[in-house]
Parts: sequence; C-alpha cells; structure tokens
Amino acid sequence: MMIPCHKAKVIEITSDTTRDETGVKFRAQELRLVIKSGLVKGLTVMVPYEFEVGQTARPMEVGDMVIVGRNVVLPEPMYYINDVYRLDALWLILALFVIITVVLARWRGVRAFAGLAITFLVIFFFMVPRMVEGANPVLISFVGSMLIALTALYVAHGLNQRTHIAFISICITLLIAFVVGIVFIYLTELSGIGTEDAFYLQFAGIQRIDVRGLLLGAMIVGALGILDDVATTQAATVGELHEANPKLTRRELYQRGLIVGREHIISLVNTLALAYTGAAFPLLLLFTIFKRPVWVTLNSEIILEEVIRMLVGSIALIAAVPITTFFAAWYFGRQGKVQNTPPM
Repeated sequence: MMIPCHKAKVIEITSDTTRDETGVKFRAQELRLVIKSGLVKGLTVMVPYEFEVGQTARPMEVGDMVIVGRNVVLPEPMYYINDVYRLDALWLILALFVIITVVLARWRGVRAFAGLAITFLVIFFFMVPRMVEGANPVLISFVGSMLIALTALYVAHGLNQRTHIAFISICITLLIAFVVGIVFIYLTELSGIGTEDAFYLQFAGIQRIDVRGLLLGAMIVGALGILDDVATTQAATVGELHEANPKLTRRELYQRGLIVGREHIISLVNTLALAYTGAAFPLLLLFTIFKRPVWVTLNSEIILEEVIRMLVGSIALIAAVPITTFFAAWYFGRQGKVQNTPPM
C-alpha cells in the first residue's frame, strides 16, 4: 500500500530542546505544520522532528517546506517528517535547462524534448510496469530500447536518411552491447545485487525479479543513451562531408568520417569514466578509509558492477563509430557516384 504523503509548511516551532545521550547531542523540535496538498489540504498538525547535532540534518525554521508522511494504520492518523521539499529548486533548474536548449537549438530543441518525453513514456509506462509484473527484464529492456530508438530518435532528428542510418547502426551496436554484457556478467559472476537498491528490490513484496537480468537490461538502456549521440553525430558528419564535396568516394568519406569519430571516441570514453567515478566518490572514500587493498576493492561486486557497466557502454560507443561511418559512407558515397555518372 502506498504511504500517503503531503507537502506542508512550517508555521510555528512550539518547542526546541537539546539533550545529551552518551556524549551524542540530539536536538528535538515540535513543529506546527499546515498541509498544502492532498485531500487534507489546509489541515494544521503537530509533528515531532529530531536529529543528531553535527550531522547533515539542520533545524527547521518557520516558512520551511517539508514532505510529511501519514500513518493510516493507527486508529488516529499520525504525521511525521519524511523529507525536505526540494522540487521548487528542481523546477527552476529544469526551466533554465529548457530555455537554454530552445534558445540555442530552436525548433530542434523542441523536437529533442519531444523525443525525451517519448523516452520517459516508454520507460515508465511500458518497461517498468512489465518488469514489476515479472516479465523478463532483458527482453523488456531490449524491446523498450528499440521502441525508444524507433520513435524518440525520429521525433528528435526528423525522418531522413541520416536518421535511418543512425537507427540501423544503433540496432546493430545494441546487439553487440547485449552479447558483451551477458558474457562478462557471467564471467565475472555478478549476481545483480551489488547495489543496495537492487538488494532490497528482492524484498519489495512484488513478483520475484531477475536482478541479474535487470543488470544486463540496465546496461542495454544505458548504452542506448551513448549510442544516440555517437550514431547521429557520425551520420551527420559524413553527410556534411558529402555535401561539402560530392566527389568524395565511399572510401574517402569513411576515412574522413572516422577521423572525426576517433576524436569523439577519445572525449566520450573519458567522459564516461569521469561520470561513473564521480558517482562512486562516496563509495571510493569509504573503501579508502577502511584501507582495503586496491585489488580487493576492485574485486567487490559493488565496484565491479559499475566497472563492467562502464566498459560495456564504452565498447558499444567505440563499435558504433566505424559501423555508423560505414553505413553513412556507403549511402552518401553511392549518391555521389550516381551524380557523377556522365549522361548517356
């Protein structure tokens, strides 16, 4: 059963005390809140709030927005602080992101957001519900990725030959990512429960989910995000080379397109490594504090899972460059050959 949650505003702090327990200081506040959302909007409630002094939590102040949970199991509903309300700041930075994108990319930026909306629709209304129902996560992830590539890609980039080339290349490269992923998940004996959220998913009260398959499915979906960038860029690069000089042969188009692609590979591989490392900073600090040997740390499933995920994505990225460049050079080079054929 979903726990009822509401947005609320602190309107009064009726008490604020500090106590010491075995050398640890705790601060306790009694807050008067007014509910700002849901069926009980406008209701005023008293809620206790307690935290350890010196930790990340801070004391509440009048005017703060919070999320309160409502326990409906007890005879009388009991409210408690669930979290600080942060979505207003999220909407602000999201609006900034949308404005900058649309101003710089104009109509293409609007189409990009339409493609992004389709991506989220496929994930949240097809992939996630099917997995919760117990469907094979690998199959659902692969089918979902194909749907995203087929719909979002064409909405964002238009119905043209470059997008056709990118789509074909993405399909082939996703198959490569799938094969590499499944081989190395089994070779490294990853169980799929290397992260805390995957572990607790097994006890979520739903049909048993294949967490190893979920790990492979996550690799496929993650690779798709990288491939979209690489495939469309490479197809566009070769197309522009052809338009700049229609006399270039297929071999010349392929070679010149690959030069740009190599630069793309170098920058994106570094980007991937930094992105995964940055996300794992707290974990790396934890391992350092406990002074485990580097090879033992690397061998742990929680680290190795992220390393394999990064490497599968990087291999897919690298493979996409020559594959997309080949198809683009073959198509645009053929066009040049037809155009340069002398009339009979």
